[in-house]
Amino acid sequence: MGTMTSPRKAVPAAMVVCLGLFVSACSTSSRVVDFARNEQLYVDVPFQTKAPGDRPVFVAPVADVRTAKDLPRQDRGFPITYGTDEVWERPVTEMVGEVLQRQFQNSGLFPAVVDAPTPDALVIKPILVSFLEGEAAAIAGTSAFAEVALKVQVFGPADASGKRAILHEETYGNRQASEPSLKPISAYRLVARALQVSVGKTLMGLDSSNCSRSQVPVAVPLDVAVPAK
Repeated sequence: MGTMTSPRKAVPAAMVVCLGLFVSACSTSSRVVDFARNEQLYVDVPFQTKAPGDRPVFVAPVADVRTAKDLPRQDRGFPITYGTDEVWERPVTEMVGEVLQRQFQNSGLFPAVVDAPTPDALVIKPILVSFLEGEAAAIAGTSAFAEVALKVQVFGPADASGKRAILHEETYGNRQASEPSLKPISAYRLVARALQVSVGKTLMGLDSSNCSRSQVPVAVPLDVAVPAK
């Protein structure tokens, strides 16, 4: 998994297996091991809203609530190996935040992505619930997998007392997996793809919520009970 790590340290021998997951990802014309700045790993979602919003947005730093607890370590007796954040040049939350800033700016959903939470601006709080990658062994070979889950909370403009109401709250995610192979694709490439799909879902979710348009009611007011189907 993209495990939570503190400051960069020398890579111990025990991490050699994890680093092996990244070999094919590094075999590109650009060796920048940073998905936010390497289009060989992450390509921006080509999303453009048909109804541009009129509320600027401040994107808070990405919060990290990932945990390695309860992750399976084997499947039917075969081992499961998880990757590590140590292979990336920057913290995962920092790279995800940069991707979101850029994608929000280019989406047309907001007239501007501002550097400070001004009273008239929306505030988006992104929370990284899952960002993991790994390999699972099997009889027919090894399969690579990756999973991303991004929770997004959108707070409205500040009222006279400075309080902000939650206009939208949803978790967007994706899981990728390859077929078993003697030489599977890099799991780190798959996690970049899972992030791309998750970001695409986030943009579509924000678009349909109408939270960026001051003259349009939000899709489902959070203080109104939704009838059970």
